[in-house]
Amino acid sequence: MTSLGLRTLFTRLLAVQLLAAISVATLVPAALCAPVDYGTPPSAGGLRFVVDVSAVPSADSAGAIRVNYSVTHDALHFLRHDQGYRARYEVTVVVYRDGRQVTGDTWRRTVEVPDYESTNDRRPAGEEAFEFSVPPGDYTVKVEIGSVDTRAVGRVERRIRVEEMREGELTLGTVMFESDDPEGGEPRFNPGRVYGEDNPDVRVRVPVYGVSETRYELDLRVKDHRGVIKQARLDTVVQTALLTEHVRVFDALELEVGYHILEVTAKPLPNGDDRTVRARFRVVTSPLSWGEDEEKMLAQISYVATREEMELLTSVPPEEREPLWDEFWENRDPDPSTAINEFKTEFLRRLGYANSEFRSVVEGWQTDMGRVYIQNGEPDEVDSQPVGQMLNAWEIWYYYGEHTKYVFVDRDGFGEFVLHEVSRI
Repeated sequence: MTSLGLRTLFTRLLAVQLLAAISVATLVPAALCAPVDYGTPPSAGGLRFVVDVSAVPSADSAGAIRVNYSVTHDALHFLRHDQGYRARYEVTVVVYRDGRQVTGDTWRRTVEVPDYESTNDRRPAGEEAFEFSVPPGDYTVKVEIGSVDTRAVGRVERRIRVEEMREGELTLGTVMFESDDPEGGEPRFNPGRVYGEDNPDVRVRVPVYGVSETRYELDLRVKDHRGVIKQARLDTVVQTALLTEHVRVFDALELEVGYHILEVTAKPLPNGDDRTVRARFRVVTSPLSWGEDEEKMLAQISYVATREEMELLTSVPPEEREPLWDEFWENRDPDPSTAINEFKTEFLRRLGYANSEFRSVVEGWQTDMGRVYIQNGEPDEVDSQPVGQMLNAWEIWYYYGEHTKYVFVDRDGFGEFVLHEVSRI
């Protein structure tokens, strides 16, 4: 075949592939084309906190970026003060566009508790929301929380886009995740987007911007990691003002442990163009992910059970173990006067986190990182080195309360870290 013939054949093949791609693209639902808001990654450094960043669409070039953070007592660094303990920290938020700082600020906060036990409380010590006015565009938000009294600092970075509203059209803002206040107060922001048995209501706030009196269908769907719809809610609503916020609640206890996607679509009636946003959240404990496989349960619980307890559990057939399981959890309940068994809740939370974060060729709880995390919880500090030309990637987890560090190494370069060394610090 001549070069001209080859060129003609190549041109025809390219045209066929292009037409096929266009045909497929026209068949893909708009919802699947919407990017996923994965949330803000965990903070890195010596002070742990969670942050979520949301965008307020721009009207007349006046949009906004909102930053919500939460830091727990056990993440802060407390020192003796008067008759109790005090932790002082600074929150710094800086917003960049095209590499240049456009706005930002720093706030100093103080937390005081009466006793040492309170310094290890996992409940929030500080929760706040900050808002910055910005025009439409793409931004990078950097958040830093640092101890005033020590050198501990945590940092996180997040990119976000502030959309510009189009006149006469609906615009969806960033979905905001909330949780019920355990003390019965107003719902609270959930920057980490984490839910489970001690926090079962996945409360989402969907801001819709548009012309008042516009009628539209609001379709919310919760999908698992396979894209299967697990829960859904469809309503016909009317826009009551420029901004109308819709609150919907889903049940985390009907979802498996792991990441899920909330898909929100607004369709103006009778035949307007759809608007879709997608956001990810996580379930860390659920009855659907515990109790199905007795052998797996025994293997998982062996990380925290004594030899005598394991011998007792394995000495009877599975159908007779239920009272033994109840006794096991009851013996470890730190506060029997409450309805929640804090030890069981924390164990299942760690198990769910390990399965979602450390999964490789085996389930996350079976990895070295998963086992250490389940046994010890969040490290006080993480030091890491990505893979280089001469060295394997490694991570060091520091647990200052136990004076111990764990060194993990990715020996094969495939992201599977194995325990290399445990030593005193």
